[in-house]
Amino acid sequence: MEDVLETMQLQDMQCDVCGEKTFQEREGFYYCVECGTQKDQIRAVDITAEINFNDTTKYASRTIRKPKEVANDDHNDPTSWEFYNYVLRGFLQELLNMGAKPELKLMTLQVWAAYMSRMEVAFCRGNTIGLPKLNVRALLRDARVIYKYQPPKVKRGKKQTASDPNDDRAKIRLWNRMKRNLDASGYKKQGGASESDGRSIGIQWSTRARKSLKRQMTLKHLDKHSERSMSCHTLKPMAKQLHNFDRNVYLLNLTKLFVVLGIALNMVEDDIQLTDLLRFIDEEHLAKRFMQNYLPENLATRGKSLLKDMEFSRQKDKCTHTSLRQQISFLSRFISLTDYQKPNLHSLAERYILELGLPPRLAKYVGGLIDLYPPKFYNALGIHVYPQFEARTMAYIIYAMKLLFGLDDIKEQKISESAAKINEQLLEVGGPEAPLLFVFTEWMEFVEIRKVIVSHYNQSFARRFGVATKNGRQVDDILAKELKEKEQGNTLNEEAGTPALRRQQENLTLIIETMLKEHFGESSQESMEKDHIEFQPTLTPAHSYFKRIQLQASRSDGAHVTVKIPDCMQVDHTQRNLDPFVLETKELSQYLAQHGLGLRVEELACQEDIQKVGLFRPLINLRGENREFRANCDIKTETWLGELKRKEKRPDLRFYQPTGKYNSRYLKIIKQGFRKRELLEQNNPYWEITETPSFSIKLNDMEVPLDTLSSLQTFKEGNMDPLNVPLDQPRRHLEKKLNSKGQDKESEVRTKDICDEPTDAEKLLLQVSNFDCWLLHGYMKMARHSDKRVVRQLFSCSFRWLLETCASTIGVDWEVLYEQLLVIEVMFHHSIVNWSNHKEVLCIRHNTQEKDIRTLARTYKDFW
Repeated sequence: MEDVLETMQLQDMQCDVCGEKTFQEREGFYYCVECGTQKDQIRAVDITAEINFNDTTKYASRTIRKPKEVANDDHNDPTSWEFYNYVLRGFLQELLNMGAKPELKLMTLQVWAAYMSRMEVAFCRGNTIGLPKLNVRALLRDARVIYKYQPPKVKRGKKQTASDPNDDRAKIRLWNRMKRNLDASGYKKQGGASESDGRSIGIQWSTRARKSLKRQMTLKHLDKHSERSMSCHTLKPMAKQLHNFDRNVYLLNLTKLFVVLGIALNMVEDDIQLTDLLRFIDEEHLAKRFMQNYLPENLATRGKSLLKDMEFSRQKDKCTHTSLRQQISFLSRFISLTDYQKPNLHSLAERYILELGLPPRLAKYVGGLIDLYPPKFYNALGIHVYPQFEARTMAYIIYAMKLLFGLDDIKEQKISESAAKINEQLLEVGGPEAPLLFVFTEWMEFVEIRKVIVSHYNQSFARRFGVATKNGRQVDDILAKELKEKEQGNTLNEEAGTPALRRQQENLTLIIETMLKEHFGESSQESMEKDHIEFQPTLTPAHSYFKRIQLQASRSDGAHVTVKIPDCMQVDHTQRNLDPFVLETKELSQYLAQHGLGLRVEELACQEDIQKVGLFRPLINLRGENREFRANCDIKTETWLGELKRKEKRPDLRFYQPTGKYNSRYLKIIKQGFRKRELLEQNNPYWEITETPSFSIKLNDMEVPLDTLSSLQTFKEGNMDPLNVPLDQPRRHLEKKLNSKGQDKESEVRTKDICDEPTDAEKLLLQVSNFDCWLLHGYMKMARHSDKRVVRQLFSCSFRWLLETCASTIGVDWEVLYEQLLVIEVMFHHSIVNWSNHKEVLCIRHNTQEKDIRTLARTYKDFW
């Protein structure tokens, strides 16, 4: 029998290709009469049934039904990789809008493609079936979308009760079941399978997934699971059954997108560092709150159900610095990335100095320390470990501040008092345009007040610096983020949900607004309009945010700024003069001489009564044998207390003096190895060594050759008298690569300028540091939190404040920053032996007899 062709015009329907509104029916489907394209949204369904199951009366009808959206459509039902690809593209665009390099887009694509290739999802060879393969952390949604996998249904026992076949309710249920089956049934095309055929096509597992699943079942049994649903094993193993590497690297979530962006930023050598990326995440410039804006419209309208399938309730939208660096090392190892790009440490130091509000002259001094012996960032823990670029650069700044101001709670106070007195004289003779000196204590006060002011308007800044804020400000911050989310996703949220759900959401919003009005006396909108400042993303948050607040307060409507800014905050410490503290006093002396004043410079030494605790080392926690302990219920109280007193807990941290020595036999082996090294260097034609002239200095009333002194003796804590020849005050001119003749000439000019001035009674006293600093060295890698608290208590108050402020500025813990400071101090104080040749090549000590110092130096040299 020939097919009946019926031409008809459907209301509000047109062809997607040519726009024709006339369709013709064939086998229940409608085709355009113009181009022949099938219309998938509609079909004809024949329903023929008996009414009341009576053969004498029949009812037949032909209706046009619009079936529901097909769940396994590629556009309507994306896999998790496609979903996160949309989100990654959105995050990338946000970074480009913040000022990232345009090359970041291509590099992000390369890193993402390498990750997908290793996951055997895309960009992989040898995949004959052409479908993505599943891994050990795959979602059930991916198996359902790609392979039509259906989990085994849970069988529940039902009570079997006999029913009357002539019951009217049973007939109605039978009739409804028949209609549902007819509606769900599809028409088979010639030579094709039915659309309702939902049989699984067999799950394909990745190579690494088959190895992991092989530990739980045989490969033959795994193939049975791939062909059909079985209840003996789950689709994927539990996370606790996997190794740490597999558990993290195969899990695709928001953190993995941040890892991809972090690697791409480093590869293109962008100014946005890893700590900056973490701050953008914490400030919700990159957050899942606005993730629906990155999705296509057909996916964003049903975002809640989509996020539920992606198991977003189990994910964290924030990550820490330690966890992100660990994830980067895992992904770098997974995609075989070995080399990281070292950023420009000089520009990074300049940015951090501007963020801290310090004079730019400090950047020049820090740059000299970096150029003196450039760090290699070699990590002994592995080639895939992400180096601490930001923490090392900030550690250089802290080390420079220790040399310039001592930071022992006494030296910086005396230096600041003398500088403040000179500033008073400069203001009297020169007015506001006078070159004022940098005052350390005033700068500390400025930074502390700036923390409080910026924290009032930015809760992320307050959390990072540990500044307590009122509950009302925290509520305002939450409401502002909710309002911003509603404004950006308003068009999508209006379409989502039923009218009843929307009314329920409106009622909850009204209740919350009423509670806020009763508790705080103002609504959320009034509170935000009254005292709310929107900050744009920046690389110098403290500096830029404070300038933004000052601009808001200086406007005509500045009454809306509730925080009163003190007059001392109007001082720009970046314009203060830092040259006299590095003994460049020529300009200051000439300026004072023009006004009839003289200058006398006095160097201050460190405290003499500093407690010398020695080196600290955490004790290794040895795991004891698994023994069975039984409770003694018959023990007396006195006996139990006596046993507790006898079991005194030994301290987790041990301090010891570096007095260890090598025995003569082992020391002889060390010297032989050092001689072999010297012979190799002499026989190497590419190794040019110039002879260094020998000098002698007076040390402890004895003439000692300079070449025999180590850096530890040169920079001894108790004696920091400057060496006359050839090192004229070595730490003062580390940033200058001049010859000794230039140094002598500069020293003569400086001495002449100061001596030609008036008598000492008429001179202004400027106290500076003698470039000596206290040292507290040890091993931080295996230290516990209790050990770190003990070490922290030994710090001076000023150094502890500076260390924690700098650590919060870059968003790391203080122990991470202090460990990088130890790397610098150990290299400069214990590892470098020949300071007389520091203008050309620094010699590293290898044959010292001090066992503890050599062990410490070798440990931290591996992280240089």
